[in-house]
Amino acid sequence: MSSVELILTQAEFATQQCPKPSDSTLERAIDGSLTGIVTYIKVANGEYQTLSRYEHDIWVFPASKGTKATSANGLNLNFTTIADPQMKRMAKWVVWNKMKENLAVSSLKCVLINLNTYFQWVLSSDTTVTHGLTAFTSNAYVKYVNTLTSTRKGEIKPLVAGTKAQKLLALEDLYRYCKTFDFVKEHPWSESSASEQAGYVGEALQEARKKPKTLIIPDEVLIPLCQFTKSYLDRADEILASAEKTESLLLRDSCIFWLLFTTGMRIHEILGIKRGAYRSETKDDTTYYYIETVSEKTHTGLAEWIAPEIATQAIDILGRLSAPLQAQLERDLVKAKASNDHSEVHRLEQISDHICLSKSLRKNNALNILSGNTITELRLPNLCKQIESDWNLAAHQFRRTFANYVVHSELGDLRALKDHFKHWSITMTALYAFNDNLDAELFEELLREKYLVEEEIKQDWFELDSPIAGGGMAQKIKKVRQDGEHIKVFGSLQNMAKAYSSSIPIRSTGIAWCTNDDECRCDKSEDCEHGIVDKRHLPYWEGMLVQQMKLMQLDDIGEAGRAAAQKGMERCEKVLTALGVDVEVMKQEINQREHIEVKNV
Repeated sequence: MSSVELILTQAEFATQQCPKPSDSTLERAIDGSLTGIVTYIKVANGEYQTLSRYEHDIWVFPASKGTKATSANGLNLNFTTIADPQMKRMAKWVVWNKMKENLAVSSLKCVLINLNTYFQWVLSSDTTVTHGLTAFTSNAYVKYVNTLTSTRKGEIKPLVAGTKAQKLLALEDLYRYCKTFDFVKEHPWSESSASEQAGYVGEALQEARKKPKTLIIPDEVLIPLCQFTKSYLDRADEILASAEKTESLLLRDSCIFWLLFTTGMRIHEILGIKRGAYRSETKDDTTYYYIETVSEKTHTGLAEWIAPEIATQAIDILGRLSAPLQAQLERDLVKAKASNDHSEVHRLEQISDHICLSKSLRKNNALNILSGNTITELRLPNLCKQIESDWNLAAHQFRRTFANYVVHSELGDLRALKDHFKHWSITMTALYAFNDNLDAELFEELLREKYLVEEEIKQDWFELDSPIAGGGMAQKIKKVRQDGEHIKVFGSLQNMAKAYSSSIPIRSTGIAWCTNDDECRCDKSEDCEHGIVDKRHLPYWEGMLVQQMKLMQLDDIGEAGRAAAQKGMERCEKVLTALGVDVEVMKQEINQREHIEVKNV
């Protein structure tokens, strides 16, 4: 009888579970005689079904232990790749102890991979095999890890310090849990740490913590993607009626795109959404939508995300797309129950009613949740191909892109986008801050991105070659950034900028930044005591200059109208000149452009 067929009563189960650590348990782990249940599922009538046992070389975890994005293979830990028997026993003992720390399956896989990398290196040399884990051999392994590289987008690069630290942590885990095994002789670095050995300390660590690793999707990619995918949502009824496979897949991918883009969810959270799993409420004439799903990373149980209406439309479309698969699932569930296939019943119940059901062609059309890897590695890049872009689009990029757009919207830059998504304002971050059911980590991401965006803007103000215009605040900054003695006190211009800018509030008026810490009703922010205009506002001022030039060409605006247009022209010219623009050259370019446009019409 295989492990996945073994059904135990509660009493039998309790006696066969892998026992708590003791001297005898450790001795059996060392000599390879340790047995017991490692993973299981609970079935009807208080009975349990074993999925894997300690003595097996493949440990199978139930679907509930992974995220909705975890593939079936991602729920397995495979020890067969470790050839040496003693090393395999050590790997099992480390992983089993890590399991008790409630690590996710994906984290356990990383632990096993890093142990395997180390053991393969050990076996490559008779010397290291003979000596075992010592400070001397550990130092040699550090040098080896420093030679490792990774390939991204066809470019070979050395491993970053954080990745090196994870690989070196495997040696500390071996010492912590396996010091009684013959192989482990001494601590790998008694007065140091894996992080220090990897250079993941001090400034390098601080920089890694502050600097986002995830790219923001650029506008030249994002805008065409929005246009392309929105066209599929608009044609949803037509595509669903035709049932054309390629179009249906693109419709599904477009829905997932909009859920990723407008909510800040992780991919496994989107894959965990069930049909109709959203609600709405109206506050101050604004309707807010809340999507319910499960976050395996930061929540136990259900959580909610604020979303615009288009996200709920995407959920409804995905629900309609998955309806035939849901009907098949319900038929399969009846069959599984009739045949007492408890494992299949458990699996089907875990995925029932989800909006991202799919068929696995490799497994006799078995139903499952769409793979997160499939979305990131195949489906999202395919969307880029549709718009003829070579951007390497990935699911995790959407979360930071979402945060970045929200922050810009709160600062007032993206007024049209703010109007479109309604809740993208300070109101939204307030809702995240005071609602325990919402994704707290996403709120932290918003605050982190807000800090990064504001710091970038303010750092530019203090750069000597960065032109700024405005009232008293702008003039004070110009004076400070030219004061060499001030810079010496702070050590660098960057440190001085941080010190000064940390106390400067900032929000956008559309054509300038306002640094007033109270509500400002000034309509001339470029002359206001609190106003600052920088290079980010150039397009707005050029646009206003174009408008005034067009007004000046009209014959029916009268003297008062012409005087107002002239005053507007002078206002624009003053700001643009302060920002380093040759206004006369700009006017010539505008006239040429307008002439070409009129000619084309």
